Formats: sequence, structure tokens, C-alpha cells
Amino acid sequence: MARLAYAPIAVNSQATTYYGFRGIDRSRDIAAMETQEEQNFWLLDNCYVDYRGQLIRDPKFFLHSGSNRFPVKGLRFYNREGVVYAEEDAASTHLASDRGHRVDEAFPKDAIVTMTNFQGKVHIFCDDTRMYRYDGFQFSTATASIKPAFGVPIQRRMAVSGFRDRPTVVEFCRVDNPDIFLEEEAITEEVTRAAFIDISNLIGTADEIIGLGSFEANRLAVFTRDQTLVYIIDPDFEQWQLDSRANLRIGCISHNTIVNAGSDLIFCSRRGIHSIMRSEQNGITIAEASLSDEIEPLYQELVKTTPDPRLISAVYDPDTQTYHVFFPRPGGQQSVRLSMNFRAGYELVNFQLGDTLLPRCGTFLGGRLMFGTADGVYESTDRTFDQDTGLADLRRSPMIAETPVLWLGDFISTKRTHTFLLQASGKGRFFVEALDDQDRMMASIEVNLDKLEGDPHWGDVPLRSDYSFPFNHVFRGVRLRFRTEDQDTDSEVTIISFAFLMHKEK
Repeated sequence: MARLAYAPIAVNSQATTYYGFRGIDRSRDIAAMETQEEQNFWLLDNCYVDYRGQLIRDPKFFLHSGSNRFPVKGLRFYNREGVVYAEEDAASTHLASDRGHRVDEAFPKDAIVTMTNFQGKVHIFCDDTRMYRYDGFQFSTATASIKPAFGVPIQRRMAVSGFRDRPTVVEFCRVDNPDIFLEEEAITEEVTRAAFIDISNLIGTADEIIGLGSFEANRLAVFTRDQTLVYIIDPDFEQWQLDSRANLRIGCISHNTIVNAGSDLIFCSRRGIHSIMRSEQNGITIAEASLSDEIEPLYQELVKTTPDPRLISAVYDPDTQTYHVFFPRPGGQQSVRLSMNFRAGYELVNFQLGDTLLPRCGTFLGGRLMFGTADGVYESTDRTFDQDTGLADLRRSPMIAETPVLWLGDFISTKRTHTFLLQASGKGRFFVEALDDQDRMMASIEVNLDKLEGDPHWGDVPLRSDYSFPFNHVFRGVRLRFRTEDQDTDSEVTIISFAFLMHKEK
């Protein structure tokens, strides 16, 4: 293994530098993705590129207090401190909370569970089943007789849909009363009474409602598989109207992927990840934007290999402006996380993959991000987390980041390099592996970022983070793999840039 040293000043050398990184890009062949500035990665597992263009390792996760050790497939905060969740065993789906309350065998084993908050309670839905509620003290069965598959709150009402016998209907409860829907409503002329919308004559096909989303306080998005209708909703049902300024010819694949991101609505379609937002041109029209074009083949492969697209779930972390999508794998125990960070805006979206704890769902509230995993409910830590605080069962998977083929400027000539330069910070160790354009291993470099004895740059002054390694190789193209090992769970890795020094031709 090469030993770490500070980078010397290059003499009679030609440098090729890669910096300002971007996330995963699969829009072109692996041999046609070199950019140097804003260089994309081919693979990012359990690490991400932040809005500054730095490659950073994912944080640790710890077991949430009160969580059981069963696979979790639905998760929601019932107050600032606690969560309620749906967990699955070999026989059925159970409801549980971190306070020890349970409903055993609430739903069938393969049930698709959705949840929403309304009037201080978590409302829990499953196809063709009466709703459950949880208020932090007990579970109860809703008194309303309807059996929707999902619902959202809007304008002091709860809108629900996904009825087996009425697949194009959205029902709304009476204002401020989730116990009264159409069947329970008395004959009255009050404009706050329970009401409904039927979109069958508007969609023009045999499609059906697949999800609901509320945004901008009074907009209800009604998703089918191929299109989306937007309604303006008011407590007075006589004021309801179809928003003629929203013409969205894109549908949704799963209600559980629909999340609010500020004033926008983000969701997953068959083709990719999309946002519903106000048009930047006029601020009046509601438009759709495709956000995942650069990973479209990867995304579509994940959708295609998910047993039922309705199982796909998502959560939005507003602190980091990251949208996490969970793709359960066949068999039920495995899962893949695809994350999209857009802190730098929709034009500079960064994607990553992750498999830490195999999460299947997530929830966020007040700075706390939790994942429902194959081993219970886990909460994300901050990257500066101190292990001595006594949190239970810390977990972290190794990071792997792979570049595409880097040609060091051109793909024709043969290069003769003598030095590899790395700009990195953090603590612990990681490895850099170099492969040529035929995927043959050329070098493996161990990078140790621990404090160096006598280094005056640790403390209150900036960290000296430029390191140099011998790299005497001849090649046309090179791929780099940055990785940590299983035992290096405490390594905090931030990679800022790297460069190759080539012998300068006379």
C-alpha cells in the first residue's frame, strides 16, 4: 500500500484535474462521460455529492427507541417525538408504535399500507379495509364505513380514494370531522358537508386514481397512471373547480412516492421522478418538470424489477433538500434506496444509491429523518455525531464511488503518469483503486486521514488536505474506485478533487 504524504510541487509535469463533482449519470456510455469540471460518477453507493460538489460519505443510523426487530413497510410521526409503523412477518401485517401499542394482524401480509396526519392523529389506510387511527395513546378503527387505499388532508377536510368499486372517485369528509363521509352524512344544505369528485368523464380513458397529493394549501392533485388533474379546493364545496391552468400529461406509479417539497409536489412515474410546480415563465401556470433524465435507464430498471410498483415509497428531507425513493426487491427482505439531492436547484440535481439497512420507507419531521428497514426503525445521525452519546445499534454500510473512464483529456493517446494527487478531509481511512479502460487493476492506494503527529494544521486553522501518491503507470484511460471497508464504520470521508500528473512531453 502507498503511504500518504503531502503533495509536492510538480516539476516538468502536466496536470489533469477533476473537481466540482456531480452525482450519478447513466445518460451516456461509461467511456463517454469525462468532463473534468463537474465530473459525474458512474456509481455512488452509500455516499453522495453535496451542493458544493464534494463527495461525502452517508451518515450512520441508530436504532430508534421502542422499535421492534421486524421489517417495516409504513412509517409516520404521530407527534414530534414518536412514530407509528406497519411491520410485517411471515403471516401478516401488524401496526405498532414506539410506545408499545399494537394491533396484531391488522392487514394481510402483502398489504400496501399508506398513512397521513389529520386532526392530531395518524390515519392508516389499506386497500378494501376500514381505516385505523393512532393518537399516541391507542389504536382505534375509524367509525366511517368507507374503505379507501390512501388519503391526504386539504382545506380542513380529508380527501380519500382508491376504492375497489369506485376507482375514479375522491371522497371528502365533512369539514373538521373525519368520522363523516358520504354514507354517514345527513341530508343537509350545508356547504361544509361531505362531498365527492368523480373524474371518470374527465380522463377520457379507463384509467383509475392511483394517488393523491395536496400542495399550495388549496390544490389537490389527483393522479392516474397516465395523467394528473389539479383541483382548487375550499372548505365550501361549491367553490371547488378544476384548475384549467394545469395540464399535466404524466401519471404516478405509487401514492407513497408523492411528497411535498416546499410549494412543489414531487412524485414517481413509470419514466422517472417529476415535480409539479409553478411555471417560472409566468408564475400562473402549473407545470411538470422531469428531474431524472440523466439516470433514466437506471431508474426504469429499478421500477421494472420491483414486484409491484405500488410498493415504491419515498420521503423528502427538507434540511438537505433530498428526495429518497425506496425500491423493494423481490422476496420482500431486500431494498434499494435512490436519493436525489437538489439543494443547488432542479438544474443541478445529484443522484446516489444506498443499501444501508435496506430501507423500505421513511418519514421526516423537525430535523429527524427515519427509515423503516428490514430490521426495525432507524434514525439518521449527523455526520459530526459522537459515538459516546450511547445511542443503540449504530449501523453504516461501506461507501463505494466509481468514476466513468477518464481519458485525461483525450481518448487517443497513451499517458505516462507519475503522481496521483488527492484533496480530501475528514478522519479515518479509505482506499482508492485504479483500473485501466479494460477494467484491469493498476493500483490500490490506502488513504489515512487521521491526525498526523506534529501537523500544525489541526486545530483552529484550516486543515491541510492535499496528498500525493506515486502513480507510475502507462495507460489510455483510467477508472477510479473510492471505497471504505466494513470495519471502517467511523471513517468520515470528504473528497474534494483529484488530479493526475503526467510526464511532460518535450
